[in-house]
Amino acid sequence: MSFSLRRARMTGAAFAALALTALLGAGPAHAHDALASSNPAGGQTITTNPGKVSITLTKAPDTKLPGSNIIRVTAPDGHVVSTGDITEDGATLSIDADIDHPGKYTVDWRAVSADGHPIEGTFSFTYAGAEDATSAPASPAASTTPAAPSSSASASEQPASTPTAQTSPDNTGLLIGTGAIILGLVAVVIYLLTRRNKARTK
Repeated sequence: MSFSLRRARMTGAAFAALALTALLGAGPAHAHDALASSNPAGGQTITTNPGKVSITLTKAPDTKLPGSNIIRVTAPDGHVVSTGDITEDGATLSIDADIDHPGKYTVDWRAVSADGHPIEGTFSFTYAGAEDATSAPASPAASTTPAAPSSSASASEQPASTPTAQTSPDNTGLLIGTGAIILGLVAVVIYLLTRRNKARTK
């Protein structure tokens, strides 16, 4: 009896070990899905507005329940800039986003994995904007501004020629005055000579 009991215990322990091994082996097969990649990638700095944010899971998520998959994009000022409904393309989920202000954007996502369990995560990226491209045209505009003072300076130099034209009336007046004096003296001389001749004739 003792031998049979011992044998039964050994058989039970063997079955328990086999069952534990089976459970451990089945564990990885039932592991939840995870985030495989995103666009933009976490920690990435972009210089162009992608217009949308996408996440790709290791397996296609469960889409049976509407609204179960969520992607929320938050701007640097705290406003949510993701708009519209999520589009599904296999294991990739995408949503439109207005990414037009430079700064750090935060993406919070939630999805239902293929086995029905919810998974979620958070990542961020930086939008640098296009300051370098917009500042480049400013330099030609600055180079054209010095040309304006040169034209105004040439215009300001033109009134300097007007005083030379004003000197001619002054010379004319002087000549007229001098001529009048000379004519007056000639008239006096003629008068005196005429008077002297009349005195002699008498």
